[in-house]
Amino acid sequence: MIAIMLECAEFKKDQKVLEIGTGSGYNAALIAELVDEENVVTIERNKTLAEFGEENLKRAGYKVEVVLGDGSMGHRDGMPYDRIFATAGAPKIPDSWVEQTKMGGLIIAPVGSATFSQRLIIAKKVSKDKLDIRKDTYCAFVPLIGKEGWRVGEEDKGVW
Repeated sequence: MIAIMLECAEFKKDQKVLEIGTGSGYNAALIAELVDEENVVTIERNKTLAEFGEENLKRAGYKVEVVLGDGSMGHRDGMPYDRIFATAGAPKIPDSWVEQTKMGGLIIAPVGSATFSQRLIIAKKVSKDKLDIRKDTYCAFVPLIGKEGWRVGEEDKGVW
């Protein structure tokens, strides 16, 4: 699934990328290989996972910025981004991601009304607050928990 998402992202050198959901750091490393490590910021809400991912990235020699925070709100410090790439399923594309994406940039995210049943969305920013949305394959990711994602306690809603 990640390979499909990476292909849909159409990454190029020097693009600025915000990854939502650091996890182990593996995906951030893949993105760093495609756009250069200094252009990748990854955000994780879980402190233990953020530390784990950051340590893995450092051990593998990547200088990717790891941020502890609510990924559903994006990361304003590095905006605007050419790509926002989410590895957690959202109930909708957060408004903050749209705001933080460059004109013509892409948001690649699993989106769906059930926490473990989503559809991969590739959304191109075509105006200040408008996206051209293309729906791709069905998928299942962990829920995006946060202010513009699923609320704590809702993440088990709609499970298969």
